[in-house]
Amino acid sequence: MQDSVKRDRFDFEIGYLTKSPCLRCEERRRFPKCFAKCNTLDKLQTMLARGISSQSSSYES
Repeated sequence: MQDSVKRDRFDFEIGYLTKSPCLRCEERRRFPKCFAKCNTLDKLQTMLARGISSQSSSYES
């Protein structure tokens, strides 16, 4: 696992999940204890962490 993530893509370039990869996982019977050692979730989290939000977070309501 990487210590730092290069944030170089916008969230609309990465996309979003429409279905959890856990639903068809062979390790589903161990859910949720399997999270810590799951390579698929680690890759997804790293990919999503690279994203920069395309929405402004500095607005007044």
